[in-house]
Amino acid sequence: QRKQAHELRKTLKPLLEKRRRARINDSLSHLKGLILPLVGKDNARYSKLEKADILEMTVRFLRDLPSSPVKDSADSYREGYKACLQRVSALLPKTSLDQDACRRINDFIQQTMSSTVTPTCLNCCAQSSRTLPQIQHRLLSLKSSFSSRLESRSRSDLGAGAPIRAQALQQPVSAAMWRPW
Repeated sequence: QRKQAHELRKTLKPLLEKRRRARINDSLSHLKGLILPLVGKDNARYSKLEKADILEMTVRFLRDLPSSPVKDSADSYREGYKACLQRVSALLPKTSLDQDACRRINDFIQQTMSSTVTPTCLNCCAQSSRTLPQIQHRLLSLKSSFSSRLESRSRSDLGAGAPIRAQALQQPVSAAMWRPW
């Protein structure tokens, strides 16, 4: 059995090596097709390039690319916040919220996304922004109207146990605890 396994490996190794070389050559061919137009060279004129030439052209092109500026934490936060709002907006129709609540949340999302003033968080960025208190106020008003509707439903559905749940829902939200996520 060892002898058969050794012979099998001996016959498979050249095949595997041939496949590996074919993959490398295919990738280099694709890379050549991508890099030549980017460096302003004509494909017809440079039909026969050595592999090393293709790789050197690619390295030179990538080295000469202008480095993208590193985003500061405020920009990164704004992008994440907007992405979060878009995600909530996309998932909102799949929730079991009534149409009025969905509409108000959607209105809030649209207003926030179209706002020229971008939100900031308390733990980073500019702490003196006026937007954060506005967002907190809107969230508190949404929460209070939602919890009052929930309270009226609970009273009609569950009877005496509902006021305890409604009180738990109406606890004030601390400004230091607010998070967009």
